[in-house]
Amino acid sequence: MSCRTFPCGVVGTNATDTAPPATPTTLACAATNPTTPSSFGASNDTRTGGGIGASARVSAAQKKVDLGIQAVAGDGIGRYGSAQLADITLRPDGTQALIRTVHGLGVVELHPSSKWDLYAYYGAEYAFRAGYQGYDSITITKTPAIPATATSPAIPATTTTGFKVNQIGGYGSPFANNSGCNTESVPSNQLTPSGGGSCAGDTRLIWEGTLGFWHKIYNGPKGGLRWGIQYSYITRSGWSGNNNVLTAPGVAPKAVDNMIFTSFRYYIP
Repeated sequence: MSCRTFPCGVVGTNATDTAPPATPTTLACAATNPTTPSSFGASNDTRTGGGIGASARVSAAQKKVDLGIQAVAGDGIGRYGSAQLADITLRPDGTQALIRTVHGLGVVELHPSSKWDLYAYYGAEYAFRAGYQGYDSITITKTPAIPATATSPAIPATTTTGFKVNQIGGYGSPFANNSGCNTESVPSNQLTPSGGGSCAGDTRLIWEGTLGFWHKIYNGPKGGLRWGIQYSYITRSGWSGNNNVLTAPGVAPKAVDNMIFTSFRYYIP
């Protein structure tokens, strides 16, 4: 994985604000001290990720029982799991940090007769923390001038610069803002759902358990006809965050979903 890093991409001062403070704040590039963004010192950052895995599958009891297990662990391989966890995050200096993940799957399949297949699956994916502190950001708000009208005077244009330094970020930071994870906001209208509030919600663990069966009604020269039912229970747990309040307990978001599926299939001979 490669990215282009601009160490002087975030610089500035509020000395040119419409109402500058008595002592202006300046965030300059550490390499050359300019107060305007530049490409000075830009460089490529490349990281190599990878993982190691293994799988096994065996049949027992005269092929009436199939057992299987799969597992893989590595850095920067989140996308290769079913949950599509994050691969990387960025450090305060703009370089990439690979996120370590572990994926696993267990399988049990039973074949009591030629007509029935029963199955149980369990899969889980886990992402480790990769949180950092030291991020800087600048926001510049410009309000255009409003000309005078017959009922109101002219309003001049304004420029306001805001600075945030030594901020937290990355993936799964223990200082992340999860204060709104347990609060359900109302939708703004019948077509726009709520935004969810302040909830970083970086995934720590997501797992799913599944039970189901297939009943083969017919299987012969005219094709195959079968039906089945499946139940799935899925849980997603996030990393805890205390919103950078050291005396406050961390909030760890969690979501649960129950699903039932029915299927009816015909296989062409």
